[in-house]
Order: sequence, then C-alpha cells, then structure tokens
Amino acid sequence: MFIINYEKSPLRSRRYRIYLINGEHIDIGFKKSEYFIDNGDIEFREFYYSLLNKKQMKHLMTCDPSQLLYETFILNGATIDIVTNINFYNQIILESFLN
Repeated sequence: MFIINYEKSPLRSRRYRIYLINGEHIDIGFKKSEYFIDNGDIEFREFYYSLLNKKQMKHLMTCDPSQLLYETFILNGATIDIVTNINFYNQIILESFLN
C-alpha cells in the first residue's frame, strides 16, 4: 500500500501517522523508543533486525501491509530522512506490483 503523506501522530504514545493511498492511516513508532532515523547508528538498526522472529521476517519479505512493515522501512530504513525512506518504500512496493 503506497504511503501518500505523514504527520506527527495525535496519539500520545506514537510518533507519526502515515496516510495510505486507500484513505486509511496508521500510527507508527513509539515516542519513547529510538530508531535508526534518530541517530543513524547502523549497529542499532542491525540489533533491531536481530530481534525480529521468523513470522515477522516473513511479513517483511512478502511486503504484507502491517505496522511492522511501515516501521521497519520508515523508522529503521536506509537513511535518517523520513521522506527518503517513504520514497524508497513506495519504490519497492511499485516494483513488487510490476513483477
């Protein structure tokens, strides 16, 4: 599902609200947690991935829309820039539809 926008979440415990192309939204990221976008620490990101179990990894590999998928690509993605990570995520989803 393509992400079309994001903003600060109105929920006290969440960081961002992302808006999907189908009109839905999802709140991601715990306010009291650190993510790769906060510090750019590659070891921290690798630690995050090491905590995922097989079922969670399957969700990521199949790109099943879920809170985990969005948090992984956006908050623990390739860069420390949220917009770049959203664009990267959307590109991956587009490529998966074309293949």
